[in-house]
Amino acid sequence: MTKVQLISSTFIAGSFLVVASIAQAETGRYSMTPTKDGILRLDTKTGEVALCAHVSGRLKCQGVEGESSSLQEKLRRLEQENDSLRAELDAARLAPAPGNSGKLEVPTEEDVDKAMDFMEKLLHRFKGMVEDLKKDKKHEEGVPL
Repeated sequence: MTKVQLISSTFIAGSFLVVASIAQAETGRYSMTPTKDGILRLDTKTGEVALCAHVSGRLKCQGVEGESSSLQEKLRRLEQENDSLRAELDAARLAPAPGNSGKLEVPTEEDVDKAMDFMEKLLHRFKGMVEDLKKDKKHEEGVPL
């Protein structure tokens, strides 16, 4: 390796280290990982990955294609769907139930009479069942309950 190549390599490596340390020190947003082709830069907020290399005396970063773009699109679509569903849910909470104008319906006297008749029949049947059980028990043991 010639002196020029050694100095150039040292400069390039130093540039990568400086860029990586500046990015980490300023925001803590990026994570840098050295590779044989340069440095992989991970944006910890967005998940985007870029490969940074020293080209013509300048540091150049280019986005790495892969699943991240499709995942970002899926994330955007799911966020829109989530917002839409939340809006529907909020609208449903505010709207009265179907067939209900939102007013409290008080039962009529007829409705109350029907309910009372039903309860009287139910209690009458229950009382009859209890009396039948008492008679059966009395005959079995010969002793009243």
